[in-house]
Amino acid sequence: MAGLLGVGGGIIIVPISYFVLLYLDYSSDYAMHIAIASSLGVICFTSISSIRTHLKLKNVNFIILRTWVPGIVLGSLVGSYSASIISGEVLVNIFICLAFLIALNMAFQRDPIIISKDIPKSKFINIIISSLIGFMSVLIGIGGGSFSVPTLTMFSKKIHEAVGTSATLGFFIAFPGAIILIISGSNINALPPLSFGYLNIAIVLLVSSTSIFTANLGAKVSVNVNKVTLRRIFSIFLLFTCISLIIEHYII
Repeated sequence: MAGLLGVGGGIIIVPISYFVLLYLDYSSDYAMHIAIASSLGVICFTSISSIRTHLKLKNVNFIILRTWVPGIVLGSLVGSYSASIISGEVLVNIFICLAFLIALNMAFQRDPIIISKDIPKSKFINIIISSLIGFMSVLIGIGGGSFSVPTLTMFSKKIHEAVGTSATLGFFIAFPGAIILIISGSNINALPPLSFGYLNIAIVLLVSSTSIFTANLGAKVSVNVNKVTLRRIFSIFLLFTCISLIIEHYII
């Protein structure tokens, strides 16, 4: 899904990891922190595979990279530190809200809204936009495609260019965020085996061992496939994920 739709695999990895951790009786106080940090660790690997493919397809806009990477990294650092001091309950609520908005956007936005012929010329505005993308993405453990792809299409970038550039930006979101969550979780004792801070190596290896190949496949398929129907199907999956989290968190 990360390579195909540019939505970021984290939007799938985080809730699944969260539910598995709860099933294994780990505390809900830290389960979402672990899921987010581990998802960012996975994205570090999958983004490299996806980036290589998009570079070969010439889908990466290096001007946007040079302009947005500083803000992306800043937003990631602030967002990951914020995630480390926010309670697990609040993190779940943030994930539900942002995933719900992402699902609605995927379900109903058939054609991109164009607001400009190019990204802003102002360095300050670019820093604000990219920092917000990095901040919101790392808070829910995703590579940013759900935010950066729609943003880039609003600035008149073709979808394949937006997806390829977004995949590259994903690494600069995931890597700093993962490092901060490793450091901030280093004093927590009740974490699963093979954990470095909040990042769990078992989750990273289990997911990365297959997704590093399928992200590459998705990137190749994305050039030829009509994604409207697929995006709507995926939006339904996201909505059910939000409902499951609400039931788990507030009803059961």
